[in-house]
Amino acid sequence: MPFQKTVNKELALGVPGNFYDVSPRRVSTFVSKANDTVLPAFGLACTVDGAAAKVGGTGKFLGIFVDTHSVPLYGGLTPSVSVPAGTMLPVASFGRILVKVSAAVTHDSSLPVYNTTTGEISGVAAGSSSAGAGYAFIPGAKFVFVDAAAKGTAILQLNDYADEPAAAAGE
Repeated sequence: MPFQKTVNKELALGVPGNFYDVSPRRVSTFVSKANDTVLPAFGLACTVDGAAAKVGGTGKFLGIFVDTHSVPLYGGLTPSVSVPAGTMLPVASFGRILVKVSAAVTHDSSLPVYNTTTGEISGVAAGSSSAGAGYAFIPGAKFVFVDAAAKGTAILQLNDYADEPAAAAGE
């Protein structure tokens, strides 16, 4: 085995769907529901659909599926961050969360949006009045601390917003 010849200068941020730090957070538990094409996965935006949390959607924004350590790893020899519909999942509505972004974002000038079909998070330029076709704004949220390239990891800070998430089944 050869000797190591290079050393990384920076540590990786972490896994999408986990909290960035130990700052205050609010998490509720919801039953996950698949939409027509996408299984629930950590780090995706979700909305309320009846008593369940649905990936993407146009209903009331609930938060981000979080805490990859809270459910078993599915997929056998090909593990995935997707989980079966009907799984009890924690959904964060407040806190700093690591998310994978589908397009490049800057922490000081991008407004967070999510794809209403896939739940993937992206950003639009500050001051935009439209989230774009097939996208919705994430209320009370902003990107903080780092910029991220497309398919990179960003830190999304969810702040208190006027509407509290609906009470979850099983709480």
